[in-house]
Amino acid sequence: MNRRDAVKTTLAALGGLALTSSVANPVAAQENKSLRLRILSYNIQIGRGPGGSYSDPSQAHLDRTAAVVSAAKPDVVGLQEVDNKTNRSGSDVDQLGEIAKMTSLVPTFVSKIELPGGLYGVGVLSKEKPLSTTFAYIKGSSHRRVLEICEFERFYFFNTHFPLTAETRIAAVKVVNEEADKRGDKPIFFLGDLNAEPDSAEIKELKETWTQISPDAPTFPADGPKVQIDYIFVRNADNVVVHEAFVVDDSTTSDHRPVFCDVEISGK
Repeated sequence: MNRRDAVKTTLAALGGLALTSSVANPVAAQENKSLRLRILSYNIQIGRGPGGSYSDPSQAHLDRTAAVVSAAKPDVVGLQEVDNKTNRSGSDVDQLGEIAKMTSLVPTFVSKIELPGGLYGVGVLSKEKPLSTTFAYIKGSSHRRVLEICEFERFYFFNTHFPLTAETRIAAVKVVNEEADKRGDKPIFFLGDLNAEPDSAEIKELKETWTQISPDAPTFPADGPKVQIDYIFVRNADNVVVHEAFVVDDSTTSDHRPVFCDVEISGK
């Protein structure tokens, strides 16, 4: 190698180092900033209001669902009871995709079972596309359930709809905890329709390793709430501050009322 080539090689190496540094620094700077998150959990009952027919596609009013979501101005949303091109909700209707269009959010759908014509599951809407998405199945009493797991730059987001019996819900808690244990030290937000009241064994078990950040207030049925079965929890919460939390006052859009939290993840 002559001297000129050696100089070129050295400059190229230095340029590579400089490029690596310029890419890494913004990431480090971002981690040093606080991140404000507006979080919503909502069982949308496939777009039906209280008493709505499951067999009539015209009863699905996704524009109303989208309006409730938009009003919360969320950064990330966990939706439960979502249809994807099923006969009962319209064979050409991707419910999460339609709501995403109306709210200008990114949709991430996970199926738990097949239904005539399509799929039935849960979905995440977010301002930023997740870095990755995976899932874990949960044994159900009436049908199989699923835990949706989305990873973002500063946090994980777990979204689910628990089964109907205490025995299967206890088993579901085990699945959630096992999946959380696989993740690192980033905050993990876990939410959904858990079909369990606050004094149940399954909620008490969750609270051994999770912190509830949603309010203790009834969420079901929407047109006259009597029981609390919808929650938002967090783990790895040393740098998480809750600024506001409430149950959304909406009695007509679904059979559940949405649950909202405004949190802040402080910088390192």
